[in-house]
Amino acid sequence: MVDVMGQTPEEFEQMLKDQIAAAEKKANAIKQLVDRLTSARISGTDTNRDVEVEVNSDGRLTKISIDDNAMEGSAEELERSIMEAYAQAGRNMASFVRDHVQDFQDDGGAIEAYASTVEPVLNSLGR
Repeated sequence: MVDVMGQTPEEFEQMLKDQIAAAEKKANAIKQLVDRLTSARISGTDTNRDVEVEVNSDGRLTKISIDDNAMEGSAEELERSIMEAYAQAGRNMASFVRDHVQDFQDDGGAIEAYASTVEPVLNSLGR
């Protein structure tokens, strides 16, 4: 019998199968995380709840809803409400990203780097 790194060939083969299974499981978890993040749409509102803004995980505006009450004020007030809702949506999305990244353990790898890059952007929206 040939010894492979202190193991029998069967033990070594099983070790490789276990490592492959673990890698496939991690790859599947990453795919699910990426799918969750790329399909996420999170909203925020202004203080009066007259304006609602929805953003994606990149911080891009995907939807805006303006209540008729918001149209009664000045253009400056409407602008402030939109920016307030946009900022809230960004903070909400940053929290969503952080929560999902924390659930995923990648030991400070690419997923953590993504979150570190995107969170400051999301937290700066509407400012």
